[in-house]
Amino acid sequence: MPENFENLCPSHYENPTDSIILSPEQKLQAEQEYYDNLISYNNVKTLYDDLVDGGDTEAELLDIQSAQPDDMWGLREQLLGDSPHLSQEALMEASDRTDVFPDDVLLEILSANPDELKKDTLLSYLENKEDPLPDYMIDILRQVATGITYKTTLQQQMARYNRNKTRAAHDIIRSILNDTISDYSELRNWLDNLGGLRADKQIIASYVQEGNFTDAVILANMLPQLYDLEGDQLIEHNYYIDMLILHDTLYQQSRNTQQLDSTEVAGLVLIADSSKGIAGAQAKSILESCYGYHFTFCPSLEGSVAYKNSVINMESFGTAYGLDITVQPNPAKQWAAFNYTLPSGVTSGIIIITDISGKIVATLFVNGKQGQKIWDTRHIVQGFYIYTLKAAGLSKSGKIIINK
Repeated sequence: MPENFENLCPSHYENPTDSIILSPEQKLQAEQEYYDNLISYNNVKTLYDDLVDGGDTEAELLDIQSAQPDDMWGLREQLLGDSPHLSQEALMEASDRTDVFPDDVLLEILSANPDELKKDTLLSYLENKEDPLPDYMIDILRQVATGITYKTTLQQQMARYNRNKTRAAHDIIRSILNDTISDYSELRNWLDNLGGLRADKQIIASYVQEGNFTDAVILANMLPQLYDLEGDQLIEHNYYIDMLILHDTLYQQSRNTQQLDSTEVAGLVLIADSSKGIAGAQAKSILESCYGYHFTFCPSLEGSVAYKNSVINMESFGTAYGLDITVQPNPAKQWAAFNYTLPSGVTSGIIIITDISGKIVATLFVNGKQGQKIWDTRHIVQGFYIYTLKAAGLSKSGKIIINK
């Protein structure tokens, strides 16, 4: 038996039963809401852009890309100074420079930007890149990602202002479309205010509705450059252009979609079989309604492609056995990174560094079952040094050369 379902979705209209065609007063109010939120959005975005990557993402990326190992300390200070406003691009670029940053410094920089760590794409990248961060560091970053900073606050403000101005624009567009007389010029103005690829395609549709295929095709041909379309998106766009040209041809020749020749039908079949976007949907609709074609869409997933691939290395979560320490680079110039593992059940230790006479030159305290500790060697005299990791009454030593 048929059932009646009540729409419980909240409406932002004062009275949901009111007409969606705005009165002059309501339209003026919507326009004011749009422009007020646009100004607020632009003000916050200006502040946000001035903070992200120190106000110049391209320069930040260039500094990271061109850095040499000896630049580690200065670049570390720069990136921490620009935190927590580093972009995902800058953090990914920094994580790839393992020749410049040891893992412990990368952990420090990444931890200073918890907002970006909320994005699965960044953590996934850190786990799966060619030289991934150790699993225990990824676990630390997942916990750090629960925090928020001023950057998140700015992003939330921009999202709120953008939502409000977009809603106001949609109200005005909806009103124009449902009015008894469509003002296409005003419609295109508000679609342009709304912005985006979808809005531009609606502008193109408005030109087609008026029979103005010249402006429709001109704007359509601009879309790849406006939105950096490439790959599959560009292929879909070309099918979209083919459909637009077909409608133009039919309009110029006073024909309709029921009067296609065999070549045009074959072209539609090609688009219907190849396009997964608007063009494909249009082609299938014409072929089904006018030429007896029938299309079904049953996605086929071979093998385990539909399964989420999640490989867990349980060994990395187990207790580290024995005491171990290594150092890199060796010889070192401005810094050295000690990678350590503590015995089972031990969570703290000490690294003692001595010169060849036995004099202690540095003492580094370590925590956690495994980790990395950075030794600043910028002011250490070049020569041979002995490092010793001590924990739970055990010790392990090695030799490091400082070469300036």
